[in-house]
Amino acid sequence: MNSPVIGSLVCSLRELQASLVRVKHLIALQQIYAEAVPRDLAKKSRVAYERSGAVVIVADTSALAAKLKQLAPRIVDKIVKSGLEVTSIQVEVQVTRENDAGVRRLPRIGPQGRSSWLELRDALPLSPLRSAVARLLQRGSESSDEHEPFDGEKREHDQ
Repeated sequence: MNSPVIGSLVCSLRELQASLVRVKHLIALQQIYAEAVPRDLAKKSRVAYERSGAVVIVADTSALAAKLKQLAPRIVDKIVKSGLEVTSIQVEVQVTRENDAGVRRLPRIGPQGRSSWLELRDALPLSPLRSAVARLLQRGSESSDEHEPFDGEKREHDQ
């Protein structure tokens, strides 16, 4: 979609004009904020809102929030120099869905480990342990190749 078209549409609706002004103000704050902090910090945090001169920044992790709190005077100074009125910065941690679930790569059993597990399964008498080993092997064969090998096992490209 073309944002100038959306902007002119929003301007034509009186009820949404105040929202457009607030959105433009937040965009300006975000741009100034991104210039005030190192790039890697700016990628993992953002301006959430501004109320009564207090700018609220949300960070992805508590460690990042602590670093941003140290940089707060620098951030306020940069915003004030740009002509916007800001009296304080508040930093909050906002757990995102990506951070919550994480990009977790499950370990997989490599060919050497799989043959050892097969030998173990075949050597065990019928028992709950044998059933558990069989389920482990079955789950391992159903998984995709994007899983990581267990520690100590060689990857295919390592050989």
